[in-house]
Amino acid sequence: MAEQKKSRQANIELLRIIAMMMIITLHYLDKGNILVEFAAVNGFQPVLHRFIQVLCMVSVNVYVLISGYFLLETRFKIKKVLVLWAQILFYAWGMAAVFILCGKVSLSSQGIYDLIPVALPVTGNHYWFGTIYLMLFAFSPFLNVLIKNMTRKQHLIVTGVALTFFSLWNTVLPFTIPVSDGEGMDLPWFVCLYLVAAYIRKYPDCIKVKKWLCLLTYVGCAAGSVALGLLVLFVDSKVGKLGGYAGNFFPYNSTFTLIGSIALFLFFLQLNIKEGVLGKILVRLGACTFGVFLIHEHMYMRYLWPTWFKVAEMKDSPWLLLHLAGTVLTVFLVCSLIDMVRQFIFKYLFNNKCMDALLKPFAKLEESINGGEK
Repeated sequence: MAEQKKSRQANIELLRIIAMMMIITLHYLDKGNILVEFAAVNGFQPVLHRFIQVLCMVSVNVYVLISGYFLLETRFKIKKVLVLWAQILFYAWGMAAVFILCGKVSLSSQGIYDLIPVALPVTGNHYWFGTIYLMLFAFSPFLNVLIKNMTRKQHLIVTGVALTFFSLWNTVLPFTIPVSDGEGMDLPWFVCLYLVAAYIRKYPDCIKVKKWLCLLTYVGCAAGSVALGLLVLFVDSKVGKLGGYAGNFFPYNSTFTLIGSIALFLFFLQLNIKEGVLGKILVRLGACTFGVFLIHEHMYMRYLWPTWFKVAEMKDSPWLLLHLAGTVLTVFLVCSLIDMVRQFIFKYLFNNKCMDALLKPFAKLEESINGGEK
C-alpha cells in the first residue's frame, strides 16, 4: 500500500488482490454466521468451513510482508501518511454521511461511544488494520536504520527471537501467559513481519525455494493447523479441559499461519507475469485493495452486505462454495470501482502546487528522518 507506483509489479499486485479476496472471504464466513465455534465442530461441512478460513488467515500477514518488502527501500514521505490517513477519513466519514442521509442510520439513536469510531476512525479503532498499519509506516524509517546497520547474522537472530516470543510461544505454549495476546492484531506482530520481509529483501538468495514447495507448504500449514485443532478436541473428549486450546493454531500470529504466509509470499515473488494488458489490469486493481477493505469493512456496512447476499442461508447449502466465490468477486469489483472514483478525486487533491507548498516546510524533517538520503 505504501510503495511507490514505479515499484508496483504485476505478480505482487496479483498477490495483493488475492489477499484482499481472502479477507472478504474471512468476513463472509464470520459476519455471515457460517462458522461455528471450533469446539463444536462436528461433520464434514463445519471442518471444510474452518479449512477455508485457515487458508485465508495468511491474508493480513501477506499485506504486511508486501509492505515491509518495499518500505525497506522507500524514502519516508509525510505526504504518504497524509494520503493514507485521508483515505481512511474519506470512507469513514463519507459512508457514514451516505447512511445518515439515506435514513439507514439515525444520529438520535447513536450514543457518543458509537460515534467516536466514525469521527475518529484511526484512533477510535474503526479499522484496526488501518490504525496498526499507520503506526508501522510511521516507525518504518527508524526500523530501516536498525535493519540496514545489522549484519545478516544479527538480523536473523533478532527476527528469530521476536518470532519466538510473539509467535512460537503462543502456538506451542498457549496455556501460559503470552507476551502478547493480540493474536497478531497489534504493532509488535507487524514489526515481526516487517523484519521477515526486510530479511527477504536484503538477502534474496533465501527466495530460491521451488514454487511448488512454497504452495505445498502453504496448504500443508493450513491443513496441519486444522488437523492439530481436531486432535486437541479428540484428546479433550477423553481427558477434558483442553477444548479451549483447539483454536490456538489459527490466529494471524500462529506459527502455522506465519509459515504459510511466508511460503505464499515467496511463491508470488518468484511468479513471472509478462507485461501487457493483464499486468496493467492487475496493477490497476491492486491499487484499489485498501479501498476495498475500507468500504466493505465500514462499521455500518460490515454486517449489512452479508445480509444483502443472504450469506447465512447458505450455511448448509451444497452451493456454498459457488455462492462464496460469486459474492467475494462481486464485493471486490464493486468496491474497486468505487475506489477508482476516490483515486480520481485524490489525484487532484494531493497532486498540486498548493499541497506541495503546504508540505515544503516539512522537507528538512523528512530529510532528517531518512538520514539525509537522497
